[in-house]
Amino acid sequence: MGMLTFVQAWLASKLHRDERGQGTTEYVLLILGVVLFLIVAALALQGILNSAIDKISTWISQQNAP
Repeated sequence: MGMLTFVQAWLASKLHRDERGQGTTEYVLLILGVVLFLIVAALALQGILNSAIDKISTWISQQNAP
């Protein structure tokens, strides 16, 4: 058992990673994922969005100012 403990300790010291900044990296990746999703969704719904914007623009231009 002594040798196994020594090997485990040696591996733990060699494989130790500095995890500072890991939370920030995860938040940045999450934000990038959301932004990428929104861009893809906007491109996929481009026709629907353009139609809605045209209808709103037409409606606004038909309104009379007081």
